[in-house]
Amino acid sequence: MSTELHITSLVVQVMPQKMTEVRQQIMKVNNAELSVNNEVKLVVVLEGESQRSLMDGIEQINAIPGVLSATMVYHQSEILEEGEE
Repeated sequence: MSTELHITSLVVQVMPQKMTEVRQQIMKVNNAELSVNNEVKLVVVLEGESQRSLMDGIEQINAIPGVLSATMVYHQSEILEEGEE
């Protein structure tokens, strides 16, 4: 049996005064990883088993108070064979 693996990266624009709170909330999102940040932008990597799971994560991030936008800049999907991770 094979499963899909989807990976996407986002650039997240944040209100500077909310950066700490936004970072904390993103770290609570399932399968989200913070990659790079400055005073107003974050790069977030999301992994999931479907495009829908990625979209759910993006919607969660967009709903965080202080997030101005979350823009997908990369998406890759692969079919994993049994035993691959």
